[in-house]
Amino acid sequence: MSSSRRDFFKKLLGTGVVVAGIPACAPDIDPSPLLDVPTPGEDGIVALVVPRYPDLARVGGSVTLRFPGGSGQENLLVVHPADSVFAVLSATCTHVGCPMGFDGQEAVCPCHLSRYDLTGAVTNAPATVPLKAYVATYNAGTQVLSISLKSGDDNFPSVVNGTLTLTFAQFPALQDTGGMVSGTPTGYGKTVFVFKLEDGTYSAVDSVCPHQGCEVGFESGLDGLLCPCHASQFSKTGVLTPGTGAATSDLKKFTVAADASGVVVTIA
Repeated sequence: MSSSRRDFFKKLLGTGVVVAGIPACAPDIDPSPLLDVPTPGEDGIVALVVPRYPDLARVGGSVTLRFPGGSGQENLLVVHPADSVFAVLSATCTHVGCPMGFDGQEAVCPCHLSRYDLTGAVTNAPATVPLKAYVATYNAGTQVLSISLKSGDDNFPSVVNGTLTLTFAQFPALQDTGGMVSGTPTGYGKTVFVFKLEDGTYSAVDSVCPHQGCEVGFESGLDGLLCPCHASQFSKTGVLTPGTGAATSDLKKFTVAADASGVVVTIA
């Protein structure tokens, strides 16, 4: 790998070390060019005037959006596969956390050639976990691409006045010890896990690994949460399992209250 490409990986991740797992002779696919953007407002909308960014404006082009440190927002890969067509995915490969590139048709990891289609689905191993996809709308008249960071699942409740309400009628699994519900609420835009613990209390945790922003998933064999990028493990209460992966802190936790009708999670 050339020194310029190695430096690019360093800058993209905002660290002084090269991503683990990058081979000495990595494929000739670079991470998409960086574009620093400010933290979005309360509406969670990022608006890009596409002609201002040559790397994105051309068909087949792409950029990686990087947000200010501490914002909690992962880097985003924005791609332009066809005229007036755009897609937005997580910019971090779910295999070992390398920054993503784009070959004009698919998102490609320069480290080990994992590939993903425009929905984030894996089309070529070694990655097995899909990239998160974001809702994006392009206005051909104004040439503005609007990316929603807080959109959620259609079949999952939205955050209303800072709270997420999960009724037992809609989510009966939360009545059972060991039960779990997960989903992405509109108004937050990230997956939330809610567990009924062995002692009858509830736990709610965020899905964003504190190491590099990859999205964790529940693993029944571990009875906890696993980050697919660097194998950090977390308990159902979000506590990091010592000696696992690259994370050094716990998952974000939310306050939970329960009554006879369901569970209310305070999203803050």
